[in-house]
Amino acid sequence: MKGNLWKYTLLLVSNKRVFIAILGAYFLTIPDVTAKVIGMITLAGSLSGFLFEIPSGYASDKLGHKKTIILSFTLLFFSTLLFILAKNTFLLVLGSVFLSAGHAFISGTGSAFMHETLRSLGREGDYSKVMGKASAIGFAIPAALAVFIPFLVGISYKLPFIVSLVIDTVGLISAISLVTPMVSQEETEEIRVTNFRQVLQEATKLNYFSVALFSGIVGGTLFAIGAFRAPYQVFLEIPVIWYGVFFGLGRGLASMMLYFSGRIKKFLTMLSFFRIQLVLYIVFMAILAITSDARIIVAVFIIVNAFFWGLSKIDEGYQLEVIKSSKFKATLLSVGKQIEHVATAFFSFVLGVLIERLSYQYGFLLLGVLFFSALLPVYFYVARKYRKGLYQNTQHLY
Repeated sequence: MKGNLWKYTLLLVSNKRVFIAILGAYFLTIPDVTAKVIGMITLAGSLSGFLFEIPSGYASDKLGHKKTIILSFTLLFFSTLLFILAKNTFLLVLGSVFLSAGHAFISGTGSAFMHETLRSLGREGDYSKVMGKASAIGFAIPAALAVFIPFLVGISYKLPFIVSLVIDTVGLISAISLVTPMVSQEETEEIRVTNFRQVLQEATKLNYFSVALFSGIVGGTLFAIGAFRAPYQVFLEIPVIWYGVFFGLGRGLASMMLYFSGRIKKFLTMLSFFRIQLVLYIVFMAILAITSDARIIVAVFIIVNAFFWGLSKIDEGYQLEVIKSSKFKATLLSVGKQIEHVATAFFSFVLGVLIERLSYQYGFLLLGVLFFSALLPVYFYVARKYRKGLYQNTQHLY
């Protein structure tokens, strides 16, 4: 059972797409691909993630977490293969669909699997600490690889994807070798007889939807920004070989933050954590809107990348604290991811259209307005519920 810790760390390494730093630039090498088309590709991928999130989590809780993780890495393998073979927009869309589906099947499932593993080892309370350190390694190694990957572009844009295909193979083997944590027979039987309506009722009872909505809007907006990171750098005429360096710096900083997730979380409450995110990302989008200085733009992308992923396990830890008593953790976490996919689909499409019709700066300005308008009411709603002590197992301090 202890072996799951290092095996899952290896899965976190292989789960990262080392080609992500040049993905948007790669899209632009395919005939007829523009900023609007990139938005549509991201839209298609996000909608497929939306469609697969709930079935993936529900299937995971019903059929088993390990089998679902294996399915996830199979889909990721074929996604990379489709990108390698892509010569038109259709294959790019299909690759994005497989990519989103693969991430959908691992999102809530991986967290639930490790939560059960730690519970079996008597370390349930160490989730943020253990997963933070595992995620730190899971980001550090791909970040180091990402620095060198763009240099392969000088030979061929497809070489980074071939490297990723080898890593995907390692990930698939690691998934197959995982050991399934033991759960009580009573828990297993309840999962088999409970229907999806009861799962939604449980989410409502635990006040989980508001927390998932806040995190989903944040994640969806930042994923949309990330989809246009490489195209914007191409527009600013920054050499492609630097993309991996910038991306690696962001992931490297994220790795450091993830390593100290347990310590950082001790100084925060769920409400203060949400408040920090609201202010932080509004400031970054404002900076993207008011300047076109390449150095500042690159710095903002690096910092946003670092904070988003660096704080991800703290966010996940709070969500698990809210649904701690639920036997449907994978399904409920998938609800949050489904919201994130909807937000990504909407914001990426809107951003792509705005960039093509206006400019990158106006696109980020209007995105910031939409982000603030959508998130502020949710924050106040969460704050009101939080102060009434309606989120179980979280610190009721503010």
